[in-house]
Amino acid sequence: MKIQHLVLDDDVHKALKGRKERIGVTVKEIGNSALRAALSMPTMEDLIVEKLVETGKITRKDYDQAVTAAEAHVRAAQRKAIEAFRPRPGSKAVTVGSWVVRELSCSDDGSFCIFEHRARDAKKVAPPMHYHVESHVWAVVLHGKVLARTEAGDRVVGLHEWTYYPPGVAHCSAPLTRHAYVLGIVSPPERFAPGEWPDPLTEPTRHVRRSNNVR
Repeated sequence: MKIQHLVLDDDVHKALKGRKERIGVTVKEIGNSALRAALSMPTMEDLIVEKLVETGKITRKDYDQAVTAAEAHVRAAQRKAIEAFRPRPGSKAVTVGSWVVRELSCSDDGSFCIFEHRARDAKKVAPPMHYHVESHVWAVVLHGKVLARTEAGDRVVGLHEWTYYPPGVAHCSAPLTRHAYVLGIVSPPERFAPGEWPDPLTEPTRHVRRSNNVR
């Protein structure tokens, strides 16, 4: 099991240490207690479903079926997107939607790669929505305007503005101007052989391939 540590701000850590000295409870115990309290709070999704079920508009079974259908749609879209973004053998560029995407550079330790997106036409076509299992994605517009799309909605991104997509967040973009240009960083980069794709709804990391230098 992968163990991850919560990094606290200095003021919070200092306050917790002071509390430990006064009441004799360890920082770990205080933290676990606070996190358990936070996890017990219902999400907005939980509350919406509960209210809909109460009104009789849907049943819990209807909701579960809708979630299953949506997950299947996400998996199918992800497979389509990965195939669309896969360069031909011997090439570091791929044409997808109204973009030409090219890998410019990767760090020596394989922890990140830099990509460019150049508008290839004025049709404003976005590639399929896709997500990254472990990768964080940052993108800054260096020329023109871009439509950035996520499940939360659309956003027009202008010159020197940037977007960030954490792992698991479905996204895509389209150039809104003829010579739009975007520089992106993907960390860590994901590599997939033909027929492979990530599936965060089941076992995400089993299919992820990275540079051999990644630690």
